[in-house]
Amino acid sequence: MDLYGAGCCNDSNERSSKKLHVLMFPWLARGHFSIYAELTNRLADRGINVSFLTTPLNVPKMEPLFNLANRNLPGKVQVVELPFPAVEGLPPGIECTADTPAHLWPLLLRAVFLLEEPFESVLRRLAPDVVVFDLMQYWTPRVATKLGIPTVLFFTFSAAYLSYHLSPPNAEYGEEITAEDLMVPPPGYPSSTISWRPFEAQFTLKMFHTRDDTEGMRVIDRQLTCIDGCETIAIKSCYEFEEKLIKYFERVTGKPVIPVGPLLQSNAGPQDSECLKWLGRQAASSVVYACFGTECFLSNEEIREVALGLEASGHPFILVLRFAGHCDGSTSLPEAFEGRIRDRGLVLTDWAPQKEILSHPSTVAFLTHCGWSSLTEGMSVGLPLIALLMQWDQGLNARLIVNELKVGVEVARRGDGAASREDICRAVRAVMAPEDGEEGKDVRQRASQMGDMFRRTILNGESKGSEERYIDKFVQHLLALATDKGGHGCH
Repeated sequence: MDLYGAGCCNDSNERSSKKLHVLMFPWLARGHFSIYAELTNRLADRGINVSFLTTPLNVPKMEPLFNLANRNLPGKVQVVELPFPAVEGLPPGIECTADTPAHLWPLLLRAVFLLEEPFESVLRRLAPDVVVFDLMQYWTPRVATKLGIPTVLFFTFSAAYLSYHLSPPNAEYGEEITAEDLMVPPPGYPSSTISWRPFEAQFTLKMFHTRDDTEGMRVIDRQLTCIDGCETIAIKSCYEFEEKLIKYFERVTGKPVIPVGPLLQSNAGPQDSECLKWLGRQAASSVVYACFGTECFLSNEEIREVALGLEASGHPFILVLRFAGHCDGSTSLPEAFEGRIRDRGLVLTDWAPQKEILSHPSTVAFLTHCGWSSLTEGMSVGLPLIALLMQWDQGLNARLIVNELKVGVEVARRGDGAASREDICRAVRAVMAPEDGEEGKDVRQRASQMGDMFRRTILNGESKGSEERYIDKFVQHLLALATDKGGHGCH
């Protein structure tokens, strides 16, 4: 599917890169799709032709992610289908993590591991100059190297997480590793305040350091295979707030690590949604926005505690809830909750225009699961962050923004990781009523300064900000890889 075609190249960077052909190959998750699509948009804007590879049922999800309003870009983008294999026990219609119940995840992984052969066929047919791939398709460098094509491993995570999780000795422990081992930062790690909590370490041990029944491998072994096999690592981050961590990650991996900036969403959502109309009726700097990403599905108990914590805070709020599969969540909220909060609360169970909500004058704080994209979006507009992490990388992200950058507060947790309504209420009030304590005052001030830094330094619409320079440097690196691959140059 050809989404937009080649136009005229005006500057020298576009002229030098217009023949470069890059294959993008994201993991089958909506959050990864959107980030890889944003990078695709930035490359196409610089005259690079991009093939975006995904499975058939995910193709319709791709079109809204690209700059369709600006079709006359220098580069050409096409979405390419990769046949999805049938796996016994995996129902038809499941090709994305958001549609996959937890008990079927191993079967989704098994299907992805069967994509190696069809991927090689597509790669032979398309013959790209460079492959930019994601962390779960660990066989990608092996296939690409066989065909003489260089690879870039593009991580959508923070350097704080990657350099902790994938650094020795955490990454090199054998199966004797314990949760206690994972709670200790790696030697030389640049921060003493970023580490796993016990419940997070237990989750990481189970998910990454335990052999699964798909291929008898550990997830972390697949991730290390990706690092070993690629020529370059790209990372969705900035030197402005992760310089020491990025440089540490480069040192411990022995690979060039190229930051591509925060990759904030460039496509604007609808401006006339009921949600934004409701927000426009609220007082300035009064509303807490609570959202937990596209991949985190809260349990009924978690939903009740979040809802009641927001209600008890006494502040207006928007609560966005997403539910897996066919569940609509109609029985998850506390009894009579929506009636009680009708005048000062809004509950959404579908898509929400997050970019527009975060930047709205009525929004004052962001209660977040600490996914990396959500955190960078919140920081970019200067909002204080309330960290209610759920899983995966989010614990280390929370420590980064709370302990290092000091632009947020973390909701207190019990030993098992559960958060109570009282703790959620307390964290919201700490940010919303800074006059009651120095912590909240300092957090709001630092968050505002972070937003100013984004506007002045990273985004800077009046002149080329560092975000654009990061992409330019990445393009030059792609060109160098393509030129060096056996003397073939660009197609």
